[in-house]
Amino acid sequence: MAAIVTGFAGLLAVMAANVLIDPQGVFGTGLFVPVVNANLRYLDVKAYQATPDRYDGVLFGSSRGEAFDTRLLAQKLGIRAVANFSVSDGLMTDYLPMLEYLLQDKSVRGEHIAAVFLMLDADLFGTHPWTDNNIDSFLPPGVGDESQWRFWWRYLTVFQFTDWRRYVSRALASRLADADPRPVSAPPIVRVEFTTAAVVQDASARLPGAVDTAEEEAAGPRIRPDLKHQLGLLKRFIALCRENRIRLVVAFSPLNPRNEYAGDAQTPDNERIVAMVAQITPVWDFGRPAWLAQRPDLWNDVFHFKPAVATMIVNRIFGGISPAPPDFGQLK
Repeated sequence: MAAIVTGFAGLLAVMAANVLIDPQGVFGTGLFVPVVNANLRYLDVKAYQATPDRYDGVLFGSSRGEAFDTRLLAQKLGIRAVANFSVSDGLMTDYLPMLEYLLQDKSVRGEHIAAVFLMLDADLFGTHPWTDNNIDSFLPPGVGDESQWRFWWRYLTVFQFTDWRRYVSRALASRLADADPRPVSAPPIVRVEFTTAAVVQDASARLPGAVDTAEEEAAGPRIRPDLKHQLGLLKRFIALCRENRIRLVVAFSPLNPRNEYAGDAQTPDNERIVAMVAQITPVWDFGRPAWLAQRPDLWNDVFHFKPAVATMIVNRIFGGISPAPPDFGQLK
């Protein structure tokens, strides 16, 4: 009985910690903000559900998509508002289920999605998806295949001591800073993301046993384990847009040559990915321009460009004044 009671008490304590501290932001407790290990796949859907009738356009992308001004994008697309569904390490395994959810939701409401802007990443496309692989990447009920019960049970019972300690330490440091005029340094908070480096390393470690020979050759020097699957998802994505009379604009994000996974002339893996996508749909390719890499003021880090670059991308595609060279971005 003592063992049973102890185990049950431990489970309740884990549940209470997850709800109160809420490291992924799914319970909306709001006691520890900002949320730095957020499940953006869940939060983006919740943000849309708050005012679903407002949006008639959607932006899909990885965390690089956060740089886009959705108001400018809506203006260029000639629509009311764009819902931003950019998620960390987003891939077609995220975008297609979300599009299917939105189409179903809009159909029930008697509404219509007029335009979709799809931002792909040549250094990520075809790598092993992060979707549904970690506590911060589960698709929400109604979007993913999981039931509501399983979704919430996972968040209630996961033991994530590192995140709990990080949040509590930051909260205590913040309170001390408010009580004491002397500056207090809070422990560094790093958003937990499956970075590009981790994606590639993980992909090489989990190569499937049977890889189609033609797919090996098409994938280039670095085999992308999920390439064939994601190309299939992209085709389905395009077909849904066509069937529902949605204007679709597809682009590959610019890469910083300092990003070791951006590729170069000796490893044209990314160019082959772009070429394969261009065979399926017209796509804007912003490559890895040297001039952009020489502008550190336009980058947050070697993986993420700043809003000024996103504005250059939008103006290049839809027309507008831009300080970028005229060859920045090619329609393929």
